[in-house]
Amino acid sequence: MARMEIALFNFEAGGLRRQGQGRDLRLLVDAFHTVEHAPALLLLNEAKHWREDGSRPLHQAAELLADRFHTRYVGLLGHDPDSPMPSAIIYDPTVLTLRSWPEAGDPHLFPDKRNIAVFATTADVDSDRVEFAAAVTHWTPHCGIRRRQQAALLDRYGTTRRPVIIGGDLNATASGDHLPQRDWTAADHRTRAQKGRHLPDGTWTADTDAVDHLIGRWNPHTRQRDDGCGFHALADLAWQTNPDTELLPTVNNKDHVGGGLLIDWLLANTAMLPHVIPDSYHVHLPHTDPIPSDHRLITATLTFPTAPSGKGV
Repeated sequence: MARMEIALFNFEAGGLRRQGQGRDLRLLVDAFHTVEHAPALLLLNEAKHWREDGSRPLHQAAELLADRFHTRYVGLLGHDPDSPMPSAIIYDPTVLTLRSWPEAGDPHLFPDKRNIAVFATTADVDSDRVEFAAAVTHWTPHCGIRRRQQAALLDRYGTTRRPVIIGGDLNATASGDHLPQRDWTAADHRTRAQKGRHLPDGTWTADTDAVDHLIGRWNPHTRQRDDGCGFHALADLAWQTNPDTELLPTVNNKDHVGGGLLIDWLLANTAMLPHVIPDSYHVHLPHTDPIPSDHRLITATLTFPTAPSGKGV
């Protein structure tokens, strides 16, 4: 079996700095400061204005990461019809073969096919290649109702025969007391309104409907999830492997929000589960100053079969 490292990172504003200080793509490299093995697949959010100048920022990012890991990388820029911050994929073409990627300007593209790549694992013989889909998504931070609609665009992929991995800033947590919790009394009103739900007794709790729609609602009695659309959170899988594992927030703390949440998610459908190494899930704390982003890097490992001995060259 061949191991394949994947990474998920919301790169704040695509490296654009405040107060007219330009763009610093070296911050993206800084996020991988403690990563030893080159990821074969990187799912990135907030590639702000990376389409400018012939997508130069996208290609520069791929080049800088290639220098960091001494490997080859190719960049794919996605499409966000509502903002100049599309998601992006950077991948190693020596490990993965791209089979499809939707064109951003395709007028006939269905919303549920946007920003979804289909890859095949590299092998010596075509029949030994595993084909899988990788979706990179960034849900709205403003409204839980809209996030639930965005979840519906992905739910059919939970039960496909093709393995699927979803990565993205979903701007929402899921149910379950094993996940990082927020003190909603310490959060300001805007934070509560965006990521919380107002209960009839006047208190607030996390709005988990959108993520729970994909992975199921947490059952505190069985310590498992019920229902869901066939997706499994890699964070859950890591915790189930070792319940003593502390699941960390995927955002760096801000004083006015009452504590960080796990809102950046790697989700695998049932067909992808045999390829996931559960305890490989890892949230990386920033080790550089300035910190690369307001979000934290997440990595995990997948495994795929290689060509049988004696086949190929």
